[in-house]
Amino acid sequence: MNAASGPGSPRRVELGLFLPIVQPINRQRWEDTAGPAVVLEIARHAESVGLDFVTVQDHGAIAVSELASYGSARFYDPMVLLGYLAAGTQRLRLATHVIQLHLRSPLVTAKALATADVVSGGRLIAGFGVGSRDYEARAARVPFDRRGSVADDYLRAILALWSGEPTTYHGPWADFDDLICAPAPAQRPRPPLWIGGNRPVGLRRALRLADAWVPWNVTPAHIQSTLRAVTDGYGLVAPDDFRIVVSWAPLGGRGPRGEPPPPYRRPGPAEISRCVDEMGQWLQAGATDFVLDLPAPSCRSLIESLDWIGSELGPAAGLART
Repeated sequence: MNAASGPGSPRRVELGLFLPIVQPINRQRWEDTAGPAVVLEIARHAESVGLDFVTVQDHGAIAVSELASYGSARFYDPMVLLGYLAAGTQRLRLATHVIQLHLRSPLVTAKALATADVVSGGRLIAGFGVGSRDYEARAARVPFDRRGSVADDYLRAILALWSGEPTTYHGPWADFDDLICAPAPAQRPRPPLWIGGNRPVGLRRALRLADAWVPWNVTPAHIQSTLRAVTDGYGLVAPDDFRIVVSWAPLGGRGPRGEPPPPYRRPGPAEISRCVDEMGQWLQAGATDFVLDLPAPSCRSLIESLDWIGSELGPAAGLART
């Protein structure tokens, strides 16, 4: 989908979908018994209505103490899911939103993501983060307070390995000589890189190493204040082609973990003007693209919402199907 935003030349606005079922965040009851076939059905429908990408998430394990908040520990492995979705779709881009860099060897991550890019025909968006749970870092024998340093070093090692050529890398956490990692990614010189994290450090990492910043569940005011903090405090300014991809629940339904969600708004004409206005506020704050979160009360409701976004909300917001 396309839209012009702000003065000057038009900027392409991309819309993606935060896939249900594969993670327990904002989990709805119907998702408990839904499986991979339903995930693929939803991804294919997102593709058919003109969305640009879907996202997969990453947690190796959830602490028992957090089950009351999540309701489930079921996170599908992102690497396996990428291959499954690649085989069942044709155009849709596949984004990891986000893989926790510090939990896996950079050799394993480089190989898995490069392979995913190849089998998908160059449709991977590689999104990375550092996580916020100390128990996952401890389980991987990574010092939690050094995970940012580990993540930066691992990412640089991954980028070096993606050359497909004999590679030597000596960093504080990754260290190897004369290794070849093949296949190289289909996209050259590399797939698009996203970096998560809601704090200024996440935006700084994204500006240094990646193409986009992908904060999760924030507000337009948070985007503005973080951009200002990074510009004023560190002198970093986002280039024109830098992306800021925000999560947005256009039809509501988001609730704090462990609490019932508010009512899900039915898509229809009454919601269009509000959604167009909200989208404008995000774009004005600096966002460029959206991950749509649609915690619908049923799979059928989710499909209907995707149809509405493609046929009604998109055109009203100035988005044209591609």
